[in-house]
Amino acid sequence: MTAYGVIEDMTFPLTFQIYKPPERLQPGDKYKTQPEIAAELIREFQGMGFKFELVLIDSLYGESDGNFISVLNQ
Repeated sequence: MTAYGVIEDMTFPLTFQIYKPPERLQPGDKYKTQPEIAAELIREFQGMGFKFELVLIDSLYGESDGNFISVLNQ
């Protein structure tokens, strides 16, 4: 999962977190869904004072448990 910033016509990566499917987890790893990781990234950037004008996501995120859209609405 990668978060990008856009200023005027420049796009640049801000941060990333690696998604691991359950079968790839090592002992001690905690499984996180892609929407959970995305929500963590959103909250992290909000905590740093970022303001969002646009978020592009797959439709799966709006249908996920815990509904990623509710994180955006907060």
